[in-house]
Amino acid sequence: MSLSIDTQIEAMSALWPAFKLVRREGPAALWQGTVRPLLQTYWVSVFYRAPLMVERYSVRVVQPQVEILRPALRPRRGDAEGMLPHVYYGPDGEVTLCMLDPDSNEWSPSDLLAETTVPWITDWLVAYEGWRATGEWTGTGRHVERA
Repeated sequence: MSLSIDTQIEAMSALWPAFKLVRREGPAALWQGTVRPLLQTYWVSVFYRAPLMVERYSVRVVQPQVEILRPALRPRRGDAEGMLPHVYYGPDGEVTLCMLDPDSNEWSPSDLLAETTVPWITDWLVAYEGWRATGEWTGTGRHVERA
C-alpha cells in the first residue's frame, strides 16, 4: 500500500526541516532544500506524485524525481561514464538523478521519502564529488533507464 502525499509531507517536515514544501497539487508535492555531502552545498528539488489506490503503477514511473538546481552538475570531459553518470535526461533538457534500481525492490511508494530519497541524494552527491575528483564512480547500484 502506498503512503499518502500528506504522510510524505509530514515526514519530510519532521525529518528534513531545511526542505520546504514549495508546491502541492492533489497527490503531488515539490520540495526544495539544501544538502551538503562533502565539499559543496547543493540546492535540490524533489518532486513526487503518490500513486492513487486504484492505480496500477511501476516504480520506474512513480519514483521520486530529484534535480540538482545549483550548482549545476558538470561532466568530466572525455570520461568513460559519459556526460554525467547515473542520471536521466528529460525531453526538455532536465537532468534527474538515478538513485535506485527500480527492479531491485529497494524502494516503493510505501516508503517514506524522508527516510530513503533524501539520504540517497547525499549518497549520490558524495559519489558525484568523488567522480569529479578521480573519474571513478563509487556509488552503489545499477543505472537503469526510465520507462
